[in-house]
Amino acid sequence: MSSMVVASDGVRLAIRERGNPQSPTVLCVHGFPDDQTVWDGVAAELESTFHVVSFDVRGSGESDAPRRIRDYRLDRLADDIGRVIDAVAAGKKVHLLGHDWGSVQAWHVATDPTQRRIASLTSISGPCLDHIPYWIGGRLAAGPQGRREVLGMWKSPLYMGFFQVPWLAPLMCRIGVVDAVIGWAERFESGARPPSMPRDRARINRAGLKIYTANLLPRLLRPQRRHTAVAVQVLAPRTDIFITAASQVRIDRWTANPQIHAIDGGHWVPAFDPAEIARRVKAFIDEHTTTDTSEEETPQ
Repeated sequence: MSSMVVASDGVRLAIRERGNPQSPTVLCVHGFPDDQTVWDGVAAELESTFHVVSFDVRGSGESDAPRRIRDYRLDRLADDIGRVIDAVAAGKKVHLLGHDWGSVQAWHVATDPTQRRIASLTSISGPCLDHIPYWIGGRLAAGPQGRREVLGMWKSPLYMGFFQVPWLAPLMCRIGVVDAVIGWAERFESGARPPSMPRDRARINRAGLKIYTANLLPRLLRPQRRHTAVAVQVLAPRTDIFITAASQVRIDRWTANPQIHAIDGGHWVPAFDPAEIARRVKAFIDEHTTTDTSEEETPQ
């Protein structure tokens, strides 16, 4: 079932629901440059057991694309997730499943001290932005191995910096350069198999580039100490060419008893190996079933 949810600033968000609404809800949040179709394979694996919800993040797919950069700040994106939860799981907690920037958004929701709607978080290839500066500082002080881990992130500032150039990145999108690079990365990660990404390239969320400018420098230069009591599972792809596994897994200081799993695959493992992602998500949710919430419940 497809429908629209209206965000607090009037932006329309396209959502899709699969499975039984009475079952525990899994809310899937995609990243850049995808739309919600990146979750189609995972949703097909989970819908017989769960109520699976996905949506096009503002700027992507069938959702509206605001023009102002400030409309893509994490606080706004987190509010969108809250609106979707209100629409599809009123009175119940949900299990967040995030990938890439979708994971960054999910972390932002889960670490909000006022939130009380999240039962668990499964994060793939997207750490909390506020945690990164603390991770870098800790690893630099940890000796040679820590410094090697920081140096291993060298690709991240290159492409993230490129995506923040106001005129260059949109131009490269329009003439197809970004599409070509992403296509190469998908073929590289899939090995001998042909690319099987479900995304329609004509719908690449170019407006989503604004998420980089709106959030990277503000969060990295002025990080907050964001903790959570939510159960967290990190799935770190071993051959992710964009986000290193090391930058995702050292989260003990931010959440109690996280589960960390290195998994085979690259950055787009949700599309290339949806059965494995679904298996991990189901096992984790079985430990953290959704419960009802009420206005009187103490926030986590």
